[in-house]
Amino acid sequence: MTTTLNCKIVDGLMPSEKIAIIQSADGSTEEVAVSMQNFTGDKLMAFIIGEHEGKVLVELPRETVSGRWRMWVNQSAIGG
Repeated sequence: MTTTLNCKIVDGLMPSEKIAIIQSADGSTEEVAVSMQNFTGDKLMAFIIGEHEGKVLVELPRETVSGRWRMWVNQSAIGG
């Protein structure tokens, strides 16, 4: 299921690229560089893989700086 994630957005290396900074469920942050096409307004598009105890496992559109494609986020990080 497609969803959007609340995140902080900063400029990337190219004009058409942005970096999304996403807070994980454990409080750490992940950074992922993506095309502007991967955003809906100020939210990053992602896919919900699963849910457990108020946390949501999402798959990101690209690999993060640390090498992750999937991460757990709090339910409150899911845009509405």
